[in-house]
Amino acid sequence: MLGDLASYDYDYPEELVALNPLAKKDQANMLVFEKNTFSHKKVYDLLKYVSKNDLLVFNNTRVMPCRLIGQRIRSSSGNIKTKVSVTLNKVIEGNLWETFCKPLKKLKEGDHIIFSKDLSSEVVSFGSGQCVMNFESGSKEFISCLEKIGHMPLPPYITKKRGPKKADFRNYQTPFADIYGSVAAPTASLHFSEDYITRLKKRNIPHCFITLHVSGGTFLPVREKKIDKHKMHSEYANVDENTALQIRKTLKKGGRVIAVGTTVMRVLESSCFVDNSCQAFKGSINTFIKPGHNFKVCSGLFTNFHLPKSTLFILVNAFIGNKHANELYQLAINRRYRLFSYGDCCLLFI
Repeated sequence: MLGDLASYDYDYPEELVALNPLAKKDQANMLVFEKNTFSHKKVYDLLKYVSKNDLLVFNNTRVMPCRLIGQRIRSSSGNIKTKVSVTLNKVIEGNLWETFCKPLKKLKEGDHIIFSKDLSSEVVSFGSGQCVMNFESGSKEFISCLEKIGHMPLPPYITKKRGPKKADFRNYQTPFADIYGSVAAPTASLHFSEDYITRLKKRNIPHCFITLHVSGGTFLPVREKKIDKHKMHSEYANVDENTALQIRKTLKKGGRVIAVGTTVMRVLESSCFVDNSCQAFKGSINTFIKPGHNFKVCSGLFTNFHLPKSTLFILVNAFIGNKHANELYQLAINRRYRLFSYGDCCLLFI
């Protein structure tokens, strides 16, 4: 049954999990699904499938180095310092953030955590396995403090196999990264080089940008056995006037809107955008795309391969159907495609 989480499970060899990106990004494998057929290509073949009547839509969010190590200071404990790992999840307001902390059980309201001489935080409250913290950076900008001491928030399936690298500050940031706000990368765009927009312009391929600040909820597992019961995390999204106009024009002339990444698709297929006749908007969305979704904007998707039982794999199932999604992933595994954030990708059309 497609409503059961078990329908979105699959097995994969652990050695296929990519721990680093390829040196030449466009050499990555790209499994294409078009007109009910599959073909094995490379990322450099992408523009063979896109015409000047289509529209490529990218996410211009920028990942913050938001994984921090600090020391808990509690006056009542005789100045015993406890090491704490803090990963920002989602901003509430100003410097007030939802965070993931380890060890969470060692914290209580009112605790102070010192990260550096410029950055500290106070524990405000707890809920849903997270800790709300108020950060204090004195005369320094919050983001400048993060840039100085933070680590890039690589997903758990990478960090459990290797430690952070300086190269991640470059590798885990897309060439379109412009607006700080994400705590995870929109990984589809990691396949492109710095000069990709120039190449699009030379080929007269229309493109535009939306913003979706990816929250840490993208890594949270679906725990409900029935996917309809899953509560989707919320994220900040922005579609400006120019992008909205380009999308409407493309749809009106019968062109294809191709989402570069599931983050883009979640924005363009959100009720905030679709139900408002594809007009510009900004605000919080919690789009959960699952089988039965009526795709009204996107007819193409360029994306990585995603974890089993994740909302992202469920999205792929919704887009091309459960049968084709399972076949897609089995083909990729059989061909030894590299999986997940630093791995290979697929190009899907409906």
